[in-house]
Order: sequence, then structure tokens, then C-alpha cells
Amino acid sequence: MAATVARSPGTVSRNRFMFLVLNIGGVAITLTYVGIILRYLYPKSSSTPPLSVKLSEAGVVDPNTGQLLPFTNGVAGPFSYPTVANGSVVEGMFIEKKVADGPLTTANIRAVEQTCTHLGCPVAWVATDNRFECPCHGSQFHRDLSVAHGPAENPLWHHNFTLAQDGSSITIEGRA
Repeated sequence: MAATVARSPGTVSRNRFMFLVLNIGGVAITLTYVGIILRYLYPKSSSTPPLSVKLSEAGVVDPNTGQLLPFTNGVAGPFSYPTVANGSVVEGMFIEKKVADGPLTTANIRAVEQTCTHLGCPVAWVATDNRFECPCHGSQFHRDLSVAHGPAENPLWHHNFTLAQDGSSITIEGRA
């Protein structure tokens, strides 16, 4: 019969030690991944800085270049819209008159994001076809932003805005 060695009180076996080390490591890795996922789902700031754009019956003035982007069949743009305060994340925007020859009123204007809802490619306004088209995978969107032809399943995004009293500018305030 083999003799057993008595352990002194307070010592930990190798098996118990490895069990504790691996469990602590597993908990640390799990907490790290949970933190990353929560950071992705709940970013520090979801507020988008407003952008004021000059507006006239002829079109919009690109806030970055100062060039007039004329309304072509009721849509002007695209121009860049920095969505974070330091300008490191930029989206393309169009200003659309819902009724192409209609007036510049809050009810007749829409600020349309240039990002395709399929995989995020920038869409283009095709005035001859009177629709937005994505060059990456062929998605097409009607003027009301609904999907005309997939693979995109969701309509284009639009942004909240405020129109100046005199109609001379529009302030884009973030995704609706």
C-alpha cells in the first residue's frame, strides 16, 4: 500500500491551482468580449453634430467646397456630412425635393443619406431614371427612398433637419 503524504493546511494542489487559473482567465476573456460588444452597441456618443448647408431654389452649396450643387430633377448633392465632432466619420448626403418643382418648405424637403442599406456603398442619384442606384450590387431606390430593386431590403435612411425661416439654409441634425 502506498503511503500518502499529508499536506500542510492552506496548500493548494496542482489540479486545484490550474482549475483556478483557467477559470480566472476564462472570466477575464468573457468580460473583455462582453465589454467590446457593449461598447459597439452603446457608443460613447450617439449625437451627431449639426451641419448647416446653404440652400436656394437652384440647389445647395457644398459646405466643404463652396460649390453650388444644382437640383437635378429635384435632388442636389452629394456632399460630405461629418457625423462625429472631430470629422473622422463622414457620410454623403443628398437634399431632395419630394416634388421636384415644388417649393423649399419643410414638408417638401428630405435630407437623404448616401449610404446603401445593403452593404454600405455610396449610392448615386440617376436623374434620367429618377432613382437612387447603388453601383456595388445593383440596388435601386425610388424617390420616396423605398427599395425598387434588391438586394437591399430596407429603404435609404433620411436625416432630421431644420429649415431656416427664410429658406436660405438647412441644418441637418442626424439620422431620423
